[in-house]
Amino acid sequence: MKMLIIDDSKAMRTFLQHLATDLSFQTEEAEDGRNALNKLVKNDPREPFDVALVDWDMPVMNGLEFVETVRRNKDFSSLKMMMVTTQNTMERVETALAAGADDFLMKPVTKESLEEKLQILGLV
Repeated sequence: MKMLIIDDSKAMRTFLQHLATDLSFQTEEAEDGRNALNKLVKNDPREPFDVALVDWDMPVMNGLEFVETVRRNKDFSSLKMMMVTTQNTMERVETALAAGADDFLMKPVTKESLEEKLQILGLV
């Protein structure tokens, strides 16, 4: 399984990469939504990303803009997207899900909480 970790914090990307590796995922990282879109487009279509962990608050292109952009592109229709953020009001959760996110994980993240959400998405 292949995961794209999108967060402007290098520390958070490294932490999530460690958790994902423990769950047997291959990972790639992006520091913002625009960089993540470039990785999706340039990725070998024979080995697509299965899931993207998406931070909400990022420069250049935020997580919500990333989710909306990806959902408009049928080439990425099978990509599962999980918002991983401190933005945890019900309004934000509803907005993310309406935009096309498949699930929502609140920071701080634990291995157990990530694994549980990935199980719900059918990825572990």
